[in-house]
Amino acid sequence: MAELSQNLPQGDTETQGNWSQVAPIGILYFIQNFIVIVLNNVFYMLPILFLLWDKLKASPWIALLIFTGILGLVIGFAVLSFVFFRYRLFEGSVEVKSGIIFKKHINLPFNRIQNVKIEQPFYYRPFGYASLAFDSGGSLSQEARLIALRLDSAQSLRQQISENKAEREITEARHESFTDSSTRHDVINETVINTRSIGDLAMHGVTSNRVYLLLAFVAPFIDDIIEYFSDRFAGWGLNIQSHIENDPTWQIGLYVIALFLFFLGIMTVLSIIGAIILFWGFTLSKTQEKFIRRSGLINRHEVAVPISRIQIAIMKQDWLDTLFGRMNLRLDQLNAQANAANPEALANKLMIPSVFAYQCRDILAYVFPEHQLHNTAFLSIKKMFITRFVLWLVLPITLGLTVLFAYHDDPNWWILWLTPVALSALIWLRWRRWGFAYTDDYIYIKKGLLGVDRYCIPVHKIQRVSISQSYWMRRSQVASIKFHLASGGYSIPLIDETIAKQLQSVILYQIESQARSWM
Repeated sequence: MAELSQNLPQGDTETQGNWSQVAPIGILYFIQNFIVIVLNNVFYMLPILFLLWDKLKASPWIALLIFTGILGLVIGFAVLSFVFFRYRLFEGSVEVKSGIIFKKHINLPFNRIQNVKIEQPFYYRPFGYASLAFDSGGSLSQEARLIALRLDSAQSLRQQISENKAEREITEARHESFTDSSTRHDVINETVINTRSIGDLAMHGVTSNRVYLLLAFVAPFIDDIIEYFSDRFAGWGLNIQSHIENDPTWQIGLYVIALFLFFLGIMTVLSIIGAIILFWGFTLSKTQEKFIRRSGLINRHEVAVPISRIQIAIMKQDWLDTLFGRMNLRLDQLNAQANAANPEALANKLMIPSVFAYQCRDILAYVFPEHQLHNTAFLSIKKMFITRFVLWLVLPITLGLTVLFAYHDDPNWWILWLTPVALSALIWLRWRRWGFAYTDDYIYIKKGLLGVDRYCIPVHKIQRVSISQSYWMRRSQVASIKFHLASGGYSIPLIDETIAKQLQSVILYQIESQARSWM
C-alpha cells in the first residue's frame, strides 16, 4: 500500500490513508457529466419546448435566458461537485466520497475489482491527464472512479492494483507456480492480435446506422420542419402542394423515395463519422491473462479485461453485416446488462467491430478454445412460436383494422390485406432465425430477424438454469429454458419439453461435478 500512495498525482501532499482532492482540471469532467444529463433528458423536455416554440421564435431573448440559466447551473453544480469530491487508497481498497446534497461514500476493495479502465477525454489529453474507472461487476451505483490523474500515475496505479490483487489471489489459493515476476512478465509480453482500419470502421458505421433514432427525435417537430422546407422550396419557385395535388401517385412516390434515400445518406455519413471517432486507432492486444482494447479519437479509452472473466461470446450481424460478410464480436463480462444503461457502455465494452468470420474465430480461440460455434448445425424451435404470435399479434391487429375500415368512407383495403401478410412473414422469418445446439461444454443460441446473432455460452459459466411453461405449453409438451450467467440471462423459447429437462439436468450435473470457477 505504501507504493500505491507514492503514485498519487503530483501536487498533493497526502500521506497513506489521507483524503485527496483531484487536480482543478477535474471540473471539466463534472461539466461534461452534467451536460450529458441535460442532453439525456432533452427528450422529456420536448413537449414543453414544442408548446413554447412560437413564443421562443417571437422572443429569442427568452431562449437565450433559459440557455444561460441552464449553463450557469451546470457550471455551478460542476464546481461544487469538484469541491466535494475526495478519494484515497487505504487498507487494500479504493474509497471515494462525492455528492453535493446526497452524499455518496464508495469503498471498493481491490479483490472485488474486475477491470481497471484508463480513459482520456479530449480535454485531458493535451495536458497529460486521465481517469481511472474501477469495474467491480456489480451495479453502476457501486462503481468507483478517480478523475484528473496524471497519465503516468494512472498507468502505474492500475498496474500496482492489478499486481496487488494478483498477489492476494495467489496467496489465498496458495498457488506456488505464480510469482510477482511472472505477473510483471505477463504485462510486458503484450501482443496485438487485431486492429481496425479506416475502411473497417466506415463499414461498421454503414452497417450500424440507426436512422430511426433521429426520426423519433424529430417527430414532435415534423409540422414545423415541413412548413420550413415548404417556405424554402416556395422561395426557389417550387410549389410542393401543387405537385402533391396534380402529380400522379407514382411520381409522388418517387419523390418520397428520393428524399428518404437522401436523408438516409446523410445519416449514414454521420454514422460513419461517429464510428471513426469512437473506434479510431482500435487495437486489441493480448497478454497471458488479459485482453486490452484501446480506441478513441476524441476520448481515448483503454479497457483491460481478464480472459477468465468473460462469460459469453456474442456474434451480432445486422442484415447489412450479413450482406458484406462482417460481424461485430462482443465478449461480455460480469456486468454486461448493468452497463447497458451507461452512456459510455459501448466505449467500455470489449467489442470488436466489423470483423470477418475468420478473424472472429481467431479471437474466440483465445477465449473458448474448444468451441464449435462457426460450424454447428442448429436445431429449430417449435412452430408453436408462429402460432402464438399470429394469434396474439396478427389477429388482433387485423380485426382492429377491419373495424376501423368498416366506418371509413373510402378505405384502402389493400392495407388490410397487406398488413397481416407482412406481419406473418416477419414472424416466420423470426422463427427461422431461432436455433440452438449443445455439447458437453457449450450451449449455442441463434436468433434474429433480418440479421442474425449467435451466442456461445460455456457450460461451466452457467450459474442457474430455469424452465418455464404455460398451461398450453404443458399440454403441447413444450417448454422455454433460460440460462443465468453473471452477465445476464439468455433464453431459448418453445423447445421440446424432454430436451429442456435433459439440458437442465446435464448442465446442473456438470456444474456440480466439475466445480469449475465461473470467474
